[in-house]
Amino acid sequence: MSNKDILQLCFGNLLRRRTRTILSVIGVIIGTTAIIVMISIGMGLSYGYQEQLESFGNLHMVEVYNNGGGMSSNGQSNKMDDRTIAKMEKIDGVTVISPQISQYVVIAGDHKRSECQIIGVRAAMLEALNLEVEKGRMISESDKNGLLFGKSAAAMFYDPRKQQGADWGSTEPAVDPLQKFIITNDWDYGTNQEGQNMGETQPIQIEAQGVGMMASADNEYTYNIYTTLDFAQKIKEEFEKAQNGGRPSNNPQGNEYQDLMVYVADLEKVASVSETIRTDYGFGTFSLNDMLKEMQKTATMIEAVLGGIGGISLLVAAIGIANTMIMSVYERTREISVMKVIGASLKDIRKMFLLEAGMIGFGGGVIGVALSYGISYVMNHFLAGAIGGAFGMGSKVSIIPIWLVLAALAFSTMVGVVSGYSPAQRAMNMSVLEGLKNE
Repeated sequence: MSNKDILQLCFGNLLRRRTRTILSVIGVIIGTTAIIVMISIGMGLSYGYQEQLESFGNLHMVEVYNNGGGMSSNGQSNKMDDRTIAKMEKIDGVTVISPQISQYVVIAGDHKRSECQIIGVRAAMLEALNLEVEKGRMISESDKNGLLFGKSAAAMFYDPRKQQGADWGSTEPAVDPLQKFIITNDWDYGTNQEGQNMGETQPIQIEAQGVGMMASADNEYTYNIYTTLDFAQKIKEEFEKAQNGGRPSNNPQGNEYQDLMVYVADLEKVASVSETIRTDYGFGTFSLNDMLKEMQKTATMIEAVLGGIGGISLLVAAIGIANTMIMSVYERTREISVMKVIGASLKDIRKMFLLEAGMIGFGGGVIGVALSYGISYVMNHFLAGAIGGAFGMGSKVSIIPIWLVLAALAFSTMVGVVSGYSPAQRAMNMSVLEGLKNE
């Protein structure tokens, strides 16, 4: 028999026993839908964890701290300097490393002032973070005194003659971020008390030029002002010198840093990069990705439990398919016997029964996938607020990736084929004479 003939026979047999076929398909639909929806809820939980952590910071970032000497596991002491940074840049997975120099300052422009933190980093780090600029441009290493404003930092300026402090509820810029600014250590700058409460600290004013402003007000960089390492180091040294009565600091830092920012493009390598820095260099590290891994382990366990519950439904469906195919063998003893008499091979008979069972499994799987997408859509668009608030999920309650769809289809088809194997063997081993006599 040709494959075409076998396929036609299968369709005909399934349609003749339409009610029994439909009931078997419904069982597969329920099982497939249950597995996909259950696992998709677990994946939605994992996505919710990631969304929550991303609101706290960048998952690709590893923060490195100079926690007292950098003693590695082999007893070697490391300084957090340019030489060590050059070695760390060769760690597998590291994309960009930048020292971080910060100074809390008073900054003024356009007759307004603000108190905020200026952070010096390498321009390559800001590029790696892929921060969008709403106005102006990014910082460049060639900028000698350039400033890149976080959107909320630009909104924190206020007129000290009219109000006591900034409006923390606003995200709209209070000054033009592309103008010239004055950076000072006088906390009364712009008020009637300007220069009167400095004590032995010498007042200083450093000119700076705003070059751009970030677009987003929803990330960890929005309240800071960024500049180059050289300019940040200059500001820090000038502040320390002013506080020391005009004399240079007694403890010059040189090129040794206290903090580093390490960007890892591949999320899968963040944990290994953190471990290498802690073990081989002895520095302290912190990454939100470490927390995400632990949270995802919990989500994976929940996925397994929910998937197991769905799997029970598909197991029940498998029993229904097996029952359908066994009954089909008993009802078609004459047909099977005649097929053998006219020359059909045992292989063709087995193929016919396995194909019928596989078609039930695959057909139910396809409809189950479509139904799962419908349920997922309803949960994400109409129930996300209620379910997400109750169970700590993010903006998506259910996520169905393409691999889950393909796996569900393959599994439902396999369940059908396996369920039909025993009936197919029974049909192959049936005696022709016994089958004709029973009819």
